[in-house]
Amino acid sequence: MARVTARNPRSATSRIANRVNPVEFLQETVSELRKSTWPSRDETARLTVVVIVLSIVAAFFLGGLDQIFEQTFSRFVL
Repeated sequence: MARVTARNPRSATSRIANRVNPVEFLQETVSELRKSTWPSRDETARLTVVVIVLSIVAAFFLGGLDQIFEQTFSRFVL
């Protein structure tokens, strides 16, 4: 059976009262971003190269697997 619950009329107003002002939210966001430590330009460039190289390696690996599966299934299925 479904549970019957009484609606609390104050729950809707309490949710509205707990909302954050958009300007205050943006100020807090900027404050938190200033606390962050950002990588240096050299570190960013190095990590970008690492991501690109690993993406290319993954693409070749997955392409190779695709070729192997394609040839395997074409031999046994067709």
